[in-house]
Amino acid sequence: MQAETKTVLQTTDIAAHLKAPTKPLTDIELQQDYDYFMAQETANMLLSAGLISLVEFNKLTQINRDTFSPMLAEIMPKIT
Repeated sequence: MQAETKTVLQTTDIAAHLKAPTKPLTDIELQQDYDYFMAQETANMLLSAGLISLVEFNKLTQINRDTFSPMLAEIMPKIT
């Protein structure tokens, strides 16, 4: 017999989120996101080519997040 696992996902109040004041992005924030994207693309290519392992890829991903601080880092999946 297989045990049943139940989880509850936290929902986001979209209406409240949309009403929240927004501030324009700075050039530095845009550059950080672009740099993160490019670093991740490089890591993806290394993984796809078999030049690094999944463990190494995950380490690179964490280093990229710490280094470039992408804007949406708080909603990105946790690295295991």
